[in-house]
Amino acid sequence: MTGMTEEIEINVPVERLSTFVADYANTPRYTEPLVSFKPTTKIKRGEGARFDMAGKIFGIPFRSQLEVADFAENKGWRLKRISGTQIEIQWFFRSTEKGTRITYMIEYRLPFGLVGRVIDNLIIRRLTDKGIKKTLQKLKDLLEK
Repeated sequence: MTGMTEEIEINVPVERLSTFVADYANTPRYTEPLVSFKPTTKIKRGEGARFDMAGKIFGIPFRSQLEVADFAENKGWRLKRISGTQIEIQWFFRSTEKGTRITYMIEYRLPFGLVGRVIDNLIIRRLTDKGIKKTLQKLKDLLEK
């Protein structure tokens, strides 16, 4: 699995940030390269909520069904894969003097065995890194405006 971690500080209280990120309807507004993020259960926030996620990286479509796990209000949670592309995302929030420090972690594995690993090393890893940085910057821009 390929793993990446990125951090950013956003000048808003942790409660506001956590509430915004936990609202699935906001997810497509800041997440690169997401095409859709839709709930599949009556639970739409917190532990046990499930979502269908779809996107494209370099024209290559991906789809996963994810479930929220380890949900801790104003502290973070994990989106774990139920089916589809192997991916896991974690959000961690920590109050600071100026606002909130976010740690965003992602792990993924492309299909196609050795070919997938080569594509990841040559292209996808760089695009994912850029996407994570753009995601966090968009989130910062949305909340600090």
